[in-house]
Amino acid sequence: MFKSFVNSASVTSASRRLFIISLLISMPLSAAESLEPNIAPPEQELLSWLSDQETEMINLLERLTNINSGSLNKAGIAELSELFSQELSAMGFNIDTLPGGRIDMPSCPGSDYSIDLADHVLASKSGRGKRLLLLGHLDTVFPLDSPFQNYRREGDRVFGPGVADMKGGLVVMLYALKALDAKGLLEDMAVTVLLNSDEEMGSLSSRKYLEAQAALHDYGLVYESTGTNNLVRARKGLGQARFVVNGKASHAGGAHEQGRSAIKELAYKIVAIENLTDYETGVTVNVGIVSGGEARNTVAPCAEGLIDLRYPTPEQGLEAVAEFEAIFSEVYSYSGNTDDITTDSWVNLHRPPKIPTEESDYLLEKTRALGRLLGQELGVTDSGGGTDGSLTQAAGLPTLDSLGIAGTGAHSNREQARLSSLLERAQLSAVLISRLARD
Repeated sequence: MFKSFVNSASVTSASRRLFIISLLISMPLSAAESLEPNIAPPEQELLSWLSDQETEMINLLERLTNINSGSLNKAGIAELSELFSQELSAMGFNIDTLPGGRIDMPSCPGSDYSIDLADHVLASKSGRGKRLLLLGHLDTVFPLDSPFQNYRREGDRVFGPGVADMKGGLVVMLYALKALDAKGLLEDMAVTVLLNSDEEMGSLSSRKYLEAQAALHDYGLVYESTGTNNLVRARKGLGQARFVVNGKASHAGGAHEQGRSAIKELAYKIVAIENLTDYETGVTVNVGIVSGGEARNTVAPCAEGLIDLRYPTPEQGLEAVAEFEAIFSEVYSYSGNTDDITTDSWVNLHRPPKIPTEESDYLLEKTRALGRLLGQELGVTDSGGGTDGSLTQAAGLPTLDSLGIAGTGAHSNREQARLSSLLERAQLSAVLISRLARD
């Protein structure tokens, strides 16, 4: 029945593919595995070569983790950019530098919040077959003054800033390509690698490059962590907003009534913004950073806040932006003449939701079936966190998330990874790239 359906001229290619996906999800493991051919001798050579490189992979992970590459540490990111540019160039990739740039946002006097972003790396090579776009980010959330700075190993667990998010993934990506190159399989492949410097900032500078590259390729692969051995199918959209409340300074004792407190107004606005969270619809809003004021005994002339937004559908993101703007335009804390209270704002829906498609589901289940052949049981999950895969998928490129090292505790001093998964994921990725290139 399966064979006759797949070969039938009366059904579309998309229908056949959707039918295969449903079978993969519902079949016993042995039946699903049979849809993915056994590991061929050239692929076995890839696996063996990578096994011999495991120590080198671990050493590189330690080296990368000990280089601070917080999003605003341009020197650290430049060091990583040079390392990967050299490695990719040696494999025949053409290397280009894509400008980072400055993002200006409103802020109170003395607290300039403009961010200066490092450049990005684009490595590309032409070839035959499907065109693959591999994505990774060089930055972490840990600044130079973070106390969490160093790599540490305890048995099969490693700890350190970015070890899972996503320096482990960068090692997986690089060594999968090195294996293909060592066995002569990379030469004729059409592969592009984009390593950006600002993913943890929302890809505010690199978004245009990601979307442009998405239009030129057939499949996208993202090397974020596999978490607890899961591939992410769907993700919420992400937004961020910065708002600055301007008030009127005055002496807190001698002329309190003449002042207009920006902090007081900010507090009212925070409550209104936080109340937009709706767990039933999946929308969450968090005012994560606030600051303001000049002195204890001065009515605050300025205060500011930074907002994080998560939303399941594009429409919900637009609705939240409209709600933000309504809150920013209203004065809550004073009646009568409110001309002295104004609000400046910057709002950016920097990650669209990652909404599964037939093509991305096919890519996901193909990878899971291949993982089973390699003894790797990968589950499927959804996530409230965002990746650059959300951008490329929204731009029309079928994109697979979470091909990196297995790890937990990202964005905290608890960040860790399972070291043995470094080799596992590199082997999975090498075979996957080889197959997708001729899919």
